[in-house]
Amino acid sequence: MADLKDFRQEIDQIDDQLIPLLERRMRVVSQVAAYKQAHGLPVLQQGRERVVLERAVERLEDKSLAPEAIRFMESVMAVSRAAQRRQIGSEPLPRRQHPLSGPAAFYGEAGSFSEQALIEYFGPQRERVACPEFEDVCKALQAGQVDYGVLPIENSSTGAISQVYDLLGKYGFYIVGERRVAISQNLVGLPGTSLSQIQTVYSHPQGIEQSGGFLGEHPSWTLLPYHSTAASAKKVALDKDPSQAAIASVHAARLYGLEVLAPDIQDNQQNTTRFIIIGRELQPERADKVSLMFSLDNQSGTLYNTLRYFADRNINLVKIESRPIPNELWNYLFYVDFEGDLDSQEVREALSSLTSSSERYRLLGAYQSDRGQEK
Repeated sequence: MADLKDFRQEIDQIDDQLIPLLERRMRVVSQVAAYKQAHGLPVLQQGRERVVLERAVERLEDKSLAPEAIRFMESVMAVSRAAQRRQIGSEPLPRRQHPLSGPAAFYGEAGSFSEQALIEYFGPQRERVACPEFEDVCKALQAGQVDYGVLPIENSSTGAISQVYDLLGKYGFYIVGERRVAISQNLVGLPGTSLSQIQTVYSHPQGIEQSGGFLGEHPSWTLLPYHSTAASAKKVALDKDPSQAAIASVHAARLYGLEVLAPDIQDNQQNTTRFIIIGRELQPERADKVSLMFSLDNQSGTLYNTLRYFADRNINLVKIESRPIPNELWNYLFYVDFEGDLDSQEVREALSSLTSSSERYRLLGAYQSDRGQEK
């Protein structure tokens, strides 16, 4: 009967075959890198990687091992990408081919804070498309129905909007701008409604969370999360039920014929949401802010060493956010914003070091920051 020693010897024999194959693969990877460099191609080829993963699963005799095969090949391809980036150095960056024009999609209904951010960024004459969900904005952009999308990414009171970060990782779009909007949350309802009549309050979860202090004074109210603040106001207007109210903007109240029952109910009177403008092409002209994402091997000190690439060059990090990678236990994607522009030597050096050391790396955008709310 075989014991543990026998099993380990068999594994060693398999590894003895794997390592020469890895070495052979890496020699070909080097040739691929040279070709991409000569033809100005990016390292990451998502279509090709999908083919590799599908092929790996097809070759399995035991299909129950598909998750393990996918993770194995993803790791192999991550090593290959890192080697290509070390060989190539700084990749050529795609540049904008047309002016900042065309229709834009926003999250929520007319009267939402997202629409307000769109209007403030593009102007009131821009053609606008409302989308009921965050991902619908990305789908509209992907399908070519719009040229830009507007999404909220963080709030000064409640922090990051995780779903939007995940969408940045899922879709291959670039951040081309940002807009900060002062958020005034208001309890709105049918004209003539009193607070004593209210039983149910609708709003986006962020609107409810940002107004926790005021809502805590009315524990009998039922709080129901809804698509968006503007959609909540629209629902109350359509239902014509005086027991219902919504948390929304003054603009949404006016748009849907509602009355402000309690103004400025947000906990933080400096409540501000940062919205990002996303597009299909990088638009780095006059940029003073850069966003990117990357992942690291799960080893002690790797994040510290990575952040030193910025600290050693006096590059100011203004935001770092981590999100779990699906199907990879305790592995994370890091989203970083920093001050700088892609043409500076310090930024180029930092990005070159980062691309060679990270397993996953993607430039998310270079754009002008919105400091309009800062004093």
